[in-house]
Amino acid sequence: MKKNTTQLWEVLWSKCSSAEQDIFALMNEENSVRWRRLQQIVFDKFGKFRGLKVIEIGAGQGTNAALMSKHGATVTVLDYSEQAIERSKQFFSFNGLSANFIQSDALSLPSSLLGTFDISMSFGLAEHFKGFDRILINRAHFDLLRQGGIAFISVPNRNNLPYRISKFIAEKTGTWAFGEEIPYSRAELRSLCKHIGISQYVFFGDSFLKSFKQINYPSRVIRKLFKTRPRAKLNRIKEEKSSFLDSHLSYALVLCAKK
Repeated sequence: MKKNTTQLWEVLWSKCSSAEQDIFALMNEENSVRWRRLQQIVFDKFGKFRGLKVIEIGAGQGTNAALMSKHGATVTVLDYSEQAIERSKQFFSFNGLSANFIQSDALSLPSSLLGTFDISMSFGLAEHFKGFDRILINRAHFDLLRQGGIAFISVPNRNNLPYRISKFIAEKTGTWAFGEEIPYSRAELRSLCKHIGISQYVFFGDSFLKSFKQINYPSRVIRKLFKTRPRAKLNRIKEEKSSFLDSHLSYALVLCAKK
C-alpha cells in the first residue's frame, strides 16, 4: 500500500474532468442520503445556510463545500495539494459557484482561520492518518470553529462489509489508489471526542444500499484498463433510498459534533 504523500494526491487530483461530470457529481451528492441528513442538522441548528461561514478541509474537489455555497454559505476550501486546489477551482467554476481557496496543511492551520467558522467538515480525510496524527486531524476541525459551531467528519465505516471486501480485493490486486486508509468505528470516534473534550455529538450514515455498488469490481477494472469513466447522465439521477441499516452499517460514518 502506498504511503500518503503529497505526490500521491497530486497524481490523483491531476485527472481530467468535464463540466458534465462535475455538474453530475454535485447533483448526485445533493440527492444523497448523507446530504439530506446533513442539511437537516444545519437547518435545525442555524435555520439556513445563507450567511454561514463554512470550511471543508482536505477537500479535494470540494463537493459538499460546493453544495453549501449553492445554498448561500460563504465557503472556504483548504487542501495541501496544489492539484487538489486547482481541481476544486475547476469544480466550482463548472458549477457556477464561488469559494475562497487555501493551499495549506490541515495539521498546521493558519492562525487567521482558527475560531472563525460556523461549520467545519471533511469527507474522506481523517482515515488517511494514523497514530497521534489521527487525534490531531480530528481536533483541527474544532480548532477552526467558533464556540457553538458544528463539525461534520465523514469517514469510512469499518462495519460496512461491501467497503471492506472492495478494499481487500483492490489491495490484493494492486489497484488500490488511495494510500494508507484506516476506517473508523463509532467507539474510536467516541474516544477521540472524549480526548479532545467534545461532549455533544451524534452519528449518522449515508445509504447502506448504495454501498453495494463498491463490489462492482469487474466493471471498475475494465474502466481502468480502457481508461474510461462512467457516463454522467443527469436524467438518471434519483434520490437515494434510506433504510434502518444506514445508521450503523453504511459506508460513510459521519460524526456531527458541537464545539
